[in-house]
Formats: sequence, structure tokens, C-alpha cells
Amino acid sequence: MILPENFPYITSIYVNDCYTYQDFNIDLIKHQPFSHLILTGKNGSGKSTILRNLNLHILEAVVNGDSLEKQAKNYLNFLSSDDLRASNLTKIPYWEKRLKEYQIITPSFSAEIVPTLLNSKKEIVYSYLSTLRSSKVNDVNVPTKKDDFMKQLEQNYSNSSNYFISNFMQFLVNKKVSQAFAQLENNQEEINHVNVFFDNLESSFRKIFEDPQLKINFNKDALKITFTLGDGRELSFNDLSDGVSALLSIIMDLFLRVELIRDEVGNKTYNPCGIVLIDEPETHLHYSLQYNVLPILTTLFPNVQFIVASHSAAIISSIKNVTIFDLVSKEILSDDAIGKSFSELMVSHFGLDNEFSDFTDDLFEKVNTVLKENKNNIPLRNQQLKAILKENERFISPTMRFELEAKISE
Repeated sequence: MILPENFPYITSIYVNDCYTYQDFNIDLIKHQPFSHLILTGKNGSGKSTILRNLNLHILEAVVNGDSLEKQAKNYLNFLSSDDLRASNLTKIPYWEKRLKEYQIITPSFSAEIVPTLLNSKKEIVYSYLSTLRSSKVNDVNVPTKKDDFMKQLEQNYSNSSNYFISNFMQFLVNKKVSQAFAQLENNQEEINHVNVFFDNLESSFRKIFEDPQLKINFNKDALKITFTLGDGRELSFNDLSDGVSALLSIIMDLFLRVELIRDEVGNKTYNPCGIVLIDEPETHLHYSLQYNVLPILTTLFPNVQFIVASHSAAIISSIKNVTIFDLVSKEILSDDAIGKSFSELMVSHFGLDNEFSDFTDDLFEKVNTVLKENKNNIPLRNQQLKAILKENERFISPTMRFELEAKISE
């Protein structure tokens, strides 16, 4: 089993050429044993591009045991030789493109990545969850072999997330079937392990649904997993809102990976190390659940480093031991983000001029104009302020109303 002190966590990312942003370093704060990373910045700043290319680097290390840069250069040298060039003109642009993609960023790791990951394929959590991640869960007809899931874990890193998410109910049914056999064999250790697994899953679902009374149900005749909410509604995985489905898809993918790894190493309590890339985990979620996404994930998977791209003030202020990097300003916002208000973060880290809406800005401008133009005519000033107050009373906040009334009473 690989331990956190030996795992190659990401320590920095050098951005060589990411569209309009070039030649700068993203140094992660030296939290121990690692720092999570949240990338922020306006649309087009390169957040998703960096995640995609980070995935490319890691996949090449895990799957091919080599860097794509070396592989691409070797192919280009081979294809460009005098006796082969004419017959390989269509292949050369492909490898030139792959090489250019690979060279967008250069990540650095806390240990040598290729041998570590190659020798530990079955022991590490690795997943790249893009904004287009699947949330559809297939129905179950019959229990299947665990080997089908292990093959995905070992051999198909590039598309394993979609497989794990769509077959999550299959995995849960398999768990329940294995528990039934364990009861027949009086295997108390396996019975307890499956009970703990479902207890943890139920606890996670309760946080996601914000429903402390949620219960997971298993219909052994239909081979189906559902959950009952506190208000009595019974839902299946495919009955959920887009937001809850998007978050559950992340949980399902990682839960399944961790459970497979625990079975592989023969330790039911092992917390495997890993790296997980998530593009916009806040997609479709209301703010209270956005704030809980990373706390849920980092609690469930304490040895996994999360690299996240986000537009959400709730996301960046939700956890400790994190490096928050703005791709536009090139500034780092560290743990002090957790103590800041959302409005303050929207100004300091998301590029807004202030915390107010455009409507409120226009209202402030009208008030300031009245105060400036009528500073020597108090009755007219108060008359116009009252008119502004009356015209907009449905939309003015209590704080702004108080300030206007205070001006009028001066």
C-alpha cells in the first residue's frame, strides 16, 4: 500500500502557453502532505485547458509509463525520416498537435511520478471529471463479477469514470449479493464491512440531499437501489435534479474506486492516495450545497489531492489546506479565503468592481448625482431623494433604505 509521504502529489504547474496566458508558475502552498488546488479566473482564462492537459500528463505516466513529449518526438523523428516522410504525411500533423497539447503545461510532483504510478496502478485513486461528466445510472439485470470493474480500474483510465458512474447501481447490487453470501457463510467481517460501506454512503447522500432522514433501500426482487427522503418520496438515481446528479456522479465514481482498491489490497479501512481533477464541481448546485462539495469530498477521501476549476466563491472559501490561484491576476489566495464573505471574494478574486448588482450601482449613481448637484439646496435634494426612494422602494435593501432616510433627515 502506498502512503501519502511516498505518493507523487502535484506541487506546481508551469504554464508554458495557455492561449493568452503564458510563462508563469502555479506554486502550491507547502501544506503537508499536500495542498489542494483551486483554479479561478474568467471564462477563457485557461482553467479547463490546464485540467485537460494535466490529465494528459498523468494518463501517459499511468497508462504508457512514459511522457507523451518523448513519445511524440520519437514518432515525429521516425515519420520524418527521408524514406518514410512521403508515406506518413497524414500522421505527422497528428503527432505535432499532440506534442503541442502536451507542452501547454509542465507539472511537477513531490515524487517521481512514472515508476510510482506504474507500480501502484491498482492502489491509487485517479479520475478526471470534466464539465460533461455522465450522471446516468444503468438498471441492473443480474449480478456481475467484480473483475469487470477491476479491468476498468487497471486498463481504461481515460474512460473509466463514465463506466463507474453508469454501473454504480450494479456495483451496489453486487455488494448486497456478496453480503447475502457472507451471511450464509457466517463471514461476520464481510457482513460488517458491507454495513459500514452502506452507512457511509447513506451519510454522504444525507449531506448531499440535506436530508438527515434519508434512507437507502435495496429491492432484492427488482435488483434495484432507491432512497427514501424524509418527506416520504422514494427516488432512484435517474429521478434526481441535474445539480444533485452532477454531485452524486463525483461521489459514485470515487466511492467505487476506493472500494475496489480496498478489496485489492485486502484492507477494508485503507484510505488510498490519489489525484482527482474536477472541472466546475458547483455545476447546477445552489450555494449551500456548493459550499459543502469539497468538505464532503475531502472528508470521505482524505489522502486524495483535489485539483479543481471553479467560478464559485462558495467553493473557494469552503476548505483549508488549499492553494487558490487566479489565472488572470496570477495571485494566490490561501487559507484566509475561508474567513471571507462571498461578496468580498467576488470583488477580490472574481473580478467584480464591487459586491452590488448593476441595478444598485445605477441607483448609487443617481443618489450621488442628486447629492452633488443640490449640495446648496437641501429642500430640493431631499425632495429628489424621496422620489428615488418611492420609485425604487420594492428593490432597495434595508441597509440602503436606512442610508437614504438618514440623508433625508439631515
